[in-house]
Amino acid sequence: MFKNQMNKVVFIFVCIVFHHFCYAQVDYSEDWGRYNRKHISNESSIIDVTKQIIYKKNLASLLKGTYPGFSPEKEIIPLYGLLGDSFNKIEFVFTEVKKSKNDHSLYRVKGKTKCNGSINDFKGEITFKKVIANTSNVPVEVALIGTYKLIENSRGKDSGAYMGQLKMILFTNNIYADDVSFDMDATYEDGAVRGFVGVKKNYKENSSQSCIWGFRRFPYKYAKHFDIGDGEEVINLKYAKPWFNFSKKKWDSIVNEKDRNFYLHTSYKDKGIHTSNEKYIKPENVSWYKLNSIELENRIIKTLNLSTNKIEVKLQKELSNNETLIILGEVEGAIFDTDDYRLTSHIVIVNSVTGNIKNYFSENSKGNGWISNAEFIDDIRIDTKRYELSVGILTFGIITSFRTSSQSNPYRSNYLSLYTKEGNKLKKVLDNIVLDEYSGEATVNKNACYSNIKTKKNELVVRKSVTNGYHDILIEKRQCNLISEINSEGDCNQVEKECEKKTFILRYNTLEYKQR
Repeated sequence: MFKNQMNKVVFIFVCIVFHHFCYAQVDYSEDWGRYNRKHISNESSIIDVTKQIIYKKNLASLLKGTYPGFSPEKEIIPLYGLLGDSFNKIEFVFTEVKKSKNDHSLYRVKGKTKCNGSINDFKGEITFKKVIANTSNVPVEVALIGTYKLIENSRGKDSGAYMGQLKMILFTNNIYADDVSFDMDATYEDGAVRGFVGVKKNYKENSSQSCIWGFRRFPYKYAKHFDIGDGEEVINLKYAKPWFNFSKKKWDSIVNEKDRNFYLHTSYKDKGIHTSNEKYIKPENVSWYKLNSIELENRIIKTLNLSTNKIEVKLQKELSNNETLIILGEVEGAIFDTDDYRLTSHIVIVNSVTGNIKNYFSENSKGNGWISNAEFIDDIRIDTKRYELSVGILTFGIITSFRTSSQSNPYRSNYLSLYTKEGNKLKKVLDNIVLDEYSGEATVNKNACYSNIKTKKNELVVRKSVTNGYHDILIEKRQCNLISEINSEGDCNQVEKECEKKTFILRYNTLEYKQR
């Protein structure tokens, strides 16, 4: 009996070892979390700046920061990585990074991952443990070392937890300043690194996979079959195809060396694609981490505490890679008040990734003119024309169209309002100027030929002259009478008569544009 029990114990032990061998892949994080001092000739040049950096600086921008040459305010580019022995492509986006108020070294993060077509939300923590500076050269090399743990939503497909070591090698010219700033445009030629190394522990399979991810290049020693570059980042051609969102035709042109944007690098027996190419950094489709239009609308409605039943107007326009303009028209009073239909406008610029409101402006119907009665609102739309009113300030327009249903007294008009960013708010700088107007009298009898219509059209031209920081606007006004007449062939045609042209200037008075 004792012998049988021993055999059982040995069997269980072998199973555990075998299970670990098959399912738990190598965790390189302990090695990655060290600061390599092999190239340091003078140990006295190494100084510990942990308190100076961790306590005094908010490092959130380093975690959310994007690639060299791209602004994190305008561009959000995923951090790429390798998952498992097959080097599956995995992408990470931090949608929120907040420094803890109680622990200077701790950052709470939210974001999304994408792997094999599966997109999962995650929450987690990043902790900076140590910061070391090598002052032997200028710029000074700074190593930030820490740990991370990211927990995916358990309901997601193939979800799990990512954990391991974080290391950032960055550069600065002011290590002794009170507020140290890092050169975020430093490239890998300078030795810059922002990398995460560890494992993914899968929920369902109770297994783990090696995971290496980060800023642009992956640690070479942990992915020798994948990265075949010698001092350069090169994806082995055997693994490269899943890393690009290319059609078969485009992929074939790359492999056959017909595409000039990519050239194949040869190393020993393997070929690969340089990842330093901008086409790699910005793949054809990088919208997977963004909220869709319905999710954005719902988040804004919830944040502003609006009633979904009262939203009659919904407009959207993408302003940049991570900003979306959303316009909502909310019914005032009774929803179906046919005598007097009024809308309050809610104009929002929202972060397309997080759904957080960046800029907001609201007006009731008295301010925006969104009122339907005899002349009812026919359309509200975002103007597609660009207005460069001030350097570095976003400007957009909203056009409101009105008309009547009367054939004997026709009326149509389009009004334009212009808005700019001002801090975390939006500001109306031009209020409901007429773009065009058509009104008058007409005979609806098909045997009669009579109409007396007045038309008005205003063209806006942004001038070079500037008043109070905003370019002046020239208005070219054209006004005519349209008279119906029977021509020589007996047809009834409208003819322009008594046309008049005028020009006037609108100048910004620190509040809005006015004629002076």
